Amino acid sequence: MIGQGLIKITDFSANAQALGYFYQARYALYMLLKSNPDLHISIEKLDDIAFEKDGTPIELIQTKHHMNSVSSLTNSCSDLWKTIRIWSTAVQNGEVSTESIKFTLITTGVAPEGSIASKLYPYQEYRDVQTALSLLNEVAEKSTSHSNRMAYEVFLGLSEIQREQLISCVYVLDASPNIVDTKEDILRELRYATRPEFKEAVYQRLEGIWFNKVIQHLSSDSLNTISQTEIVDYINDLQEQFHQDNLPIDFLDYIAPAEESIAEHQRVFIEQLKLVAVSQPRIQKAISDYYRAYEQRSRWVRDELLFVNELEMYETRLIDEWERRFEAMKEDFEDDSEPQIKKAGRALFNWMDQEANIHIRPRCTEPYVMRGSYHLLSNQLRVGWHADFINRLENIIERSLEGVR
Repeated sequence: MIGQGLIKITDFSANAQALGYFYQARYALYMLLKSNPDLHISIEKLDDIAFEKDGTPIELIQTKHHMNSVSSLTNSCSDLWKTIRIWSTAVQNGEVSTESIKFTLITTGVAPEGSIASKLYPYQEYRDVQTALSLLNEVAEKSTSHSNRMAYEVFLGLSEIQREQLISCVYVLDASPNIVDTKEDILRELRYATRPEFKEAVYQRLEGIWFNKVIQHLSSDSLNTISQTEIVDYINDLQEQFHQDNLPIDFLDYIAPAEESIAEHQRVFIEQLKLVAVSQPRIQKAISDYYRAYEQRSRWVRDELLFVNELEMYETRLIDEWERRFEAMKEDFEDDSEPQIKKAGRALFNWMDQEANIHIRPRCTEPYVMRGSYHLLSNQLRVGWHADFINRLENIIERSLEGVR
């Protein structure tokens, strides 16, 4: 998941561009949540963000992010003129029609009083398109800025009518929330999606889904857009996972380490499987279940989604069911030969791996939770598959404990 925890603002100069991309994607989610259900959104197709209706673009949006909230949107600043250049090019190439579109600059910077940007606010009492156009023409014709030179040329390359039509469609939203504050805005939009205590957990998972969706959208060169309906469906699915009889599942795609890289204190459950001659492919599956369950349980604890002592009570149920079958297994031995013991132990493991159906909550039915929890207990020698697993493996436990001290 790409979330707030991955954005470490330790070196602004190094991270500014990355923050800009994160901001663009996060702000797109915020805008989509606020939009009408019949609108679709695209990212980096027509513009940073674009809204479309029935396949026709109706709003192109440029986002500019600065952690310095007092960044000034002056008449010659690059944020303004890079944006004007992009939109002028789109008009010049006939990619958009100024008769049916809106151009919006969303920036964390602040427009000084009397500046071009301040004349293009969406509020009627401040808006003055003619003055803004006059100032833009003046800057483009007289400024000696080398960095803005191409933008000036493209803008002046439009006819007077095109320039007027373009600027009449431009709206500036300055002092917009930065990347951190945008998260708070999204949380407010989610206030009816789940109970207050789960809002942060729902947000983290939604943003993870959203960033994956954006990555697919950007990497596929797809002409498809993203609809609000899709996001609402994701939110509804998440909401279902936060009911009292359910828990979210987050690690279906988790890639577990190879056996040879696992530390000794985490290898006891593997030795348990080898005692009853479980095949190597199945051992690798068990390793995957072990790590997925470990990560999942840890995340539930971090997100405070579990009831008091819920994990302990769940493990008690698992151990109780195992004990019944373990004792029954020992009663059914025809002899005490090692092949017989291994075969019976493997059958016990097969019951857990393929038949057992013990859920932590009624609707939380993902198998890796139970299987991995059994492997976690196996790693502590609280359950086992071989009839003599404790005597065979307690020396491994002692060595592993010494290794982590």
